[in-house]
Amino acid sequence: MSILTLKNICKTYGKGNAKVNALNNIDLDVNKGELIAIMGPSGCGKSTLLNILGCIDTPDSGSYFLDGQDVDFKKINGLSDVRNHKVSFVFQNFALIKEFTVMDNVLLPLKFRKTSKKQRTDTASKYLKELDIWSLRKKHINELSGGQQQRVAISRALCQETEIILADEPTGALDEENSKKIMDIFCSLNKKLNKTIIIVTHNPIVADYCDRTLHMKDGRWIDK
Repeated sequence: MSILTLKNICKTYGKGNAKVNALNNIDLDVNKGELIAIMGPSGCGKSTLLNILGCIDTPDSGSYFLDGQDVDFKKINGLSDVRNHKVSFVFQNFALIKEFTVMDNVLLPLKFRKTSKKQRTDTASKYLKELDIWSLRKKHINELSGGQQQRVAISRALCQETEIILADEPTGALDEENSKKIMDIFCSLNKKLNKTIIIVTHNPIVADYCDRTLHMKDGRWIDK
């Protein structure tokens, strides 16, 4: 059963000679519970595609169906609901608030949920422990290494406990050992809780963990 469907998605940036075709008539079907890697050279459209799936960016044309519902990119409230309740995002640049502590950053998206403070703290604590950064919970982001910041960003996404996780280079700042640890966590979420996970990556180790790997070039799917 498809949980994500894209039909003829197109996206361009710039005008005239500076115009860039980021996505060219992209179709995609993702079944519930799939773990998918998207690979390709820098600038091929991978991150643009992920941003559209996460309703962070909007396409110029085409259709997007999420859990059977047509996503209307003109309705701001609807897009906010998708971002808050349907998908969680691991950003390539972490998108952490440096003045906040680790715990405060992880708790931030949960403040929009109608749950008690204890429930939110328990959930955040669970994933900080799973990613082995519980001891850093009181530190500020600017006190952490790049790899530690990456794990905070992943903890924040996981604690939202959405059905769909979108990850843009989630192991980009990690060594091989920690990359495998992160993928073990993603695989556990995928297999035990039937999470649907889409990962943009350059790392073949990450792709090896996935059910299937899709390849992009110049805004299009290619056979590999």
